Amino acid sequence: MSRRQSGQSSVEMIGCAVLLAVATVAVLEALTIVRARITAERVADQAAVRVGEGKPLPATLRAAARIERHGDRVVVTVPLPIRLPALPAAAVVTATVPR
Repeated sequence: MSRRQSGQSSVEMIGCAVLLAVATVAVLEALTIVRARITAERVADQAAVRVGEGKPLPATLRAAARIERHGDRVVVTVPLPIRLPALPAAAVVTATVPR
């Protein structure tokens, strides 16, 4: 292997490492968004049921997310722990209060 080929191999190796790092960050961020969305859905469902029953929201639900009531709807916002540009800052879910 000549010196020129060895240098090209090093550049290609660095390029692949950078691409792998970017792909890893993207996958981890996607998993974080999915987890926040699942948490928001769970909290929204539980909050809607509690509000529908006329019961107060427990501290565990209020600690997990920001909960707002708008008429017959409960809006739950779960902030994402890591914020990257061009991605949402929070997962927002709306649930309807049962009658």
